[in-house]
Amino acid sequence: MKWLGICIINKRRFYKRLTAAALAAMAAGAAAGLCIGAYRGMPEAAPAFSPQDVIKEGLPHEDEPFNIKGFVNTLLGFDTDKPETIIEQSSVLFTTPVPTATPISTAEPTLPPPPPPAAGELPQLPEHDAIIAANGLKINNATGYSVDLDALAAQPSEVKAALTDAPEVLIMHTHTTECYIGDEMSGESERTTNENYNVCAVADVLAGSIEAYGIHTVHDKTIHDYPSYQGSYTRALNTITEDMKKYPSVKVVIDLHRDAYVYPDGTKLRVAANVNGRETAQAMLVLGTDSMGLYHPYWRANLSLAAKIQSAAEIMYPGMMRPINLRRERFNMHVTKGSILIEVGSNGNTLAEAKAAAENLGAAIAAALING
Repeated sequence: MKWLGICIINKRRFYKRLTAAALAAMAAGAAAGLCIGAYRGMPEAAPAFSPQDVIKEGLPHEDEPFNIKGFVNTLLGFDTDKPETIIEQSSVLFTTPVPTATPISTAEPTLPPPPPPAAGELPQLPEHDAIIAANGLKINNATGYSVDLDALAAQPSEVKAALTDAPEVLIMHTHTTECYIGDEMSGESERTTNENYNVCAVADVLAGSIEAYGIHTVHDKTIHDYPSYQGSYTRALNTITEDMKKYPSVKVVIDLHRDAYVYPDGTKLRVAANVNGRETAQAMLVLGTDSMGLYHPYWRANLSLAAKIQSAAEIMYPGMMRPINLRRERFNMHVTKGSILIEVGSNGNTLAEAKAAAENLGAAIAAALING
């Protein structure tokens, strides 16, 4: 996930050591474009981005008044109200060394992705009345907006599955190389371009689970974070835009990630629950807003769909979902009324646990799109 970065650092301890002078230097460096890819030691150079590309991303929409603070935040690449976000940009001025990547495994996966369940074995989806009767949905709100998830879950849905042959769901990855802990990844820093091990393998399971309910789903495996991590979201937006032209029937865009955190003792964050007797990674729905001044007219529609998915998941798989995370950043969710970022597990979870979560998530997403 972008705000955690790929560097194995303790952000809280590091942030306390930042001085005002260091912050000023960071801002100057970012403004001058002194950035490097998050992958050091890689033979290829990071793709170049012109100042016009950066400025274009920060320009207000014609229907939105100009927000100078939001423009500056976008230009610098971090939130001037939250200095800790500077760290997340992997600046060349203040980073801890990134471990040199070891050769990527080309071995076949130990366990192939589980096939989607047969039609007769599909979990029964909760009915409309049960989904909209959500009570006590939890949220971690990093914005200044007041939101009521239960009320949003009860709203009439703006995104409904048509159940036709045309694609309705697009799954993609801003950080495509994120992967999971386990024997097959020993010695690596939880990143690989091998689709058998990274989040693409998890999304394959998610796509199959959604498809099983008659909702046609496409999975774009384009890599956006290698060889350069910096600029991943800009490249991902280009991919989304092209896919939307190719599949104009798409209503839902899912950006599937894997969370990450390393404790001071080196232990990696594991988020898991026992769901119906099966060890399963927990999942978190992350939603962006226009809080930083960027054009995003659909954030409440996005949040309403997320509330319905959360409600369905709580009914079907109690304990699997972490609280919804509402953020100030936009995360490219302004493209559709059904855009969602999903963190499936963390860097302390196994690939098998993440796949188990994806299978369950597919049913919850189908429930929200069909009965929500």
